[in-house]
Amino acid sequence: MAKASVDWDTVVPFFIWQFLIPLGAGWAQTVLYSIFIRAGDPKPQPGSPRFMRHRRQILMAVYVAYFAFTIYEVDFDLQRASNAYNDLGVPIDVDESGLQSRFRKLTVRFHPDKIRPGVDRDRANDYYVHLKHARDIILDPAKRFAYDRFGPDILRQCQQCLTTKEFTDNALLSSVGTYGALLVFLLGANALGFMKDGAYWRYLALLAVATFEARTAMRPDHPPFLTAWLNPWMATLHLRPPYLPFQVSAIIKKASISAAQFLGLLIPLYRDDPQRPTKPNDDSEEARHQQLDRLEHVIRDSALDASRLLDLESIPFRDNEKAKTELRDALKKYMVQNVVHQEREVRNAIGQSIVRRRAGVPHGAQGTR
Repeated sequence: MAKASVDWDTVVPFFIWQFLIPLGAGWAQTVLYSIFIRAGDPKPQPGSPRFMRHRRQILMAVYVAYFAFTIYEVDFDLQRASNAYNDLGVPIDVDESGLQSRFRKLTVRFHPDKIRPGVDRDRANDYYVHLKHARDIILDPAKRFAYDRFGPDILRQCQQCLTTKEFTDNALLSSVGTYGALLVFLLGANALGFMKDGAYWRYLALLAVATFEARTAMRPDHPPFLTAWLNPWMATLHLRPPYLPFQVSAIIKKASISAAQFLGLLIPLYRDDPQRPTKPNDDSEEARHQQLDRLEHVIRDSALDASRLLDLESIPFRDNEKAKTELRDALKKYMVQNVVHQEREVRNAIGQSIVRRRAGVPHGAQGTR
């Protein structure tokens, strides 16, 4: 049952990010145009720069709002699920004497033998057993260490674990499998050409979350930003009970998944033309093939035009075979001479001959000598 819940928690946000938000943004843009643009005034046409700018702004607003909602949602679920410290009404740094004193007061109120008539005895008994279980977790140093860092699931997954090392090894092994699978998935997707937008930030976020979990699991104290900043700030503002490390880890995981989705959708919005892929580089193989194709078309069109001009110029000679033969010979001779005269050696020889023939002639003089 828990596995199905985790799958739905992953699939549903992905479906919302990828499909529902773009669809809803299109509807919202249509509604906003009908509200803020007067009847008869022209509306921005789809694909126009103004239309695309408005669409980017609407998508950005919806993405940011949904990202904030996902963080609030996971925090709300954590508060609703509560934890052993909140159920017992003790601070997260309570010692054994303080815990026993508080539990004696709770026993007076909630022990099944001390409940008032008319109260459901089965529910009262279950609640008292729950309080005893929470007390036993906090009193056991190994279970308390594991509970604070990995949450209540670790106690169900590793019921045979007795020491802190066993709990930690079990949790780290599970994390290595999870992050290893994510890393293989990202590498495979990038190798196939998918999810390239924001790939660097995805790897950085994966490394940061894994490092935070490893640090939390292997250190005897809670993260400094939690004890020195976040929890005191929450206590001062009376916003919520203090965070435990496993709760912060759950929020960071959810935030990193949402941020990866957000970043992958945000980067294409700020390209020059989000509806078209990035143009290939001028030096790419595809660009060279396109240039060769264009050159081939130009040559073919030029040859066709030259053939048409030649046919047009030879119309007067069409019915005169003798004139046609003379024209053909003249053109052939002209082409041969033109090709010969274009040779570098021939041009040099002609130039040298002219220079020798006009040796000693004053500058600017005209004549054939």
